[in-house]
Amino acid sequence: MKRLIALVMALALAMVSTACSGTSSSTASSAPASSAESSAVEVEVDEFDAGDVEKPSSPYRYSMASGSVGGNFYLVGGGVAQVINSALPDYFSFTTETTGGGTANLGMLQNGDAELGIAMTSSLYEAVNASADWTAGVQHDKLRVACALYPSWLTIYTLKDSGITSFSDLEGKIVGLGSKGAAMDSIFRQMFVDLGITPKQLHNDGHGATATALGNGVIDAAILFSYPPFAAISELESTKDLAFIPLNEDEQNYLTSTYDFYVADSMPGGFYKGAPDDVAGVSEWNMLVTSSDVPEDQIYLITKMLFESTDDLTIIHQSLKYCTAEDTLNSNIYLHAGTVRCLKELGVDVPEELIPPEYQG
Repeated sequence: MKRLIALVMALALAMVSTACSGTSSSTASSAPASSAESSAVEVEVDEFDAGDVEKPSSPYRYSMASGSVGGNFYLVGGGVAQVINSALPDYFSFTTETTGGGTANLGMLQNGDAELGIAMTSSLYEAVNASADWTAGVQHDKLRVACALYPSWLTIYTLKDSGITSFSDLEGKIVGLGSKGAAMDSIFRQMFVDLGITPKQLHNDGHGATATALGNGVIDAAILFSYPPFAAISELESTKDLAFIPLNEDEQNYLTSTYDFYVADSMPGGFYKGAPDDVAGVSEWNMLVTSSDVPEDQIYLITKMLFESTDDLTIIHQSLKYCTAEDTLNSNIYLHAGTVRCLKELGVDVPEELIPPEYQG
């Protein structure tokens, strides 16, 4: 039987930002597809055969930690939650939680306030190592990756007439780095120091507000990780001519040698007028994350269903074509025991460093 899901997409379908130890997302650099404007999308989802996984007396009432309303994490989180509810109605009833984004989601998962959530691999690194201020020194040891969602590419952009053509040209400029305290903010602050580049000022705000600030001349350039086309950049490009700044090989090597969740890669060309060709940089991954407290059978069932529902997921957003068993190996922390079980069942060789201590297979 088919179940229809109506997803209201409040943004042009554009994604914000992850890669890890040694597995490049360069294969993700495929030809761009057109983005859809605001619309209701109907997704036909087959009720999934759960096999011998025991059915609960009533569906588990769980939470999906996503992001702010209208944002990309909220869009994807809400869509994935509805696919799970529709495909496995006897097992799960997920609600989508509005949150402050990836770092907030990881705190909720660690504390047992959500069962699934979305985060970038850079935030996962900070969480499990308690290496950022937002962790308050707490090692988020319960975090486990359920599956990959999509890659994101470094995107550095400026007005075409700014005179900025290289990363070193950010010397003496006002540069937007997204939200204060986020992984990218701290990483690029340190990169400027290590490479001897001194911006005039570092500007922190949400990525949409940062794009507006660039258009209004408040800042000179902006940096983010995104799955192109990013709505705020596309909107700005409708009134302004933009240029997209590549990294040179030394700058790529700095990031990939310092942070193992980055890989040398290029943002695919053709999504923006100002970037008809690929733009050299780095990439990382966004992951669907869970907790070791969630039972193995449940995550096994969810991941197995998602891996077999890629066509349905791409109707939510085309980036979800990367929600696959193989791309899940881009995790930079332990996988969930249920995910390991699913991958092994599918014949995927799981590296020892991704297998959690609780896995008994």
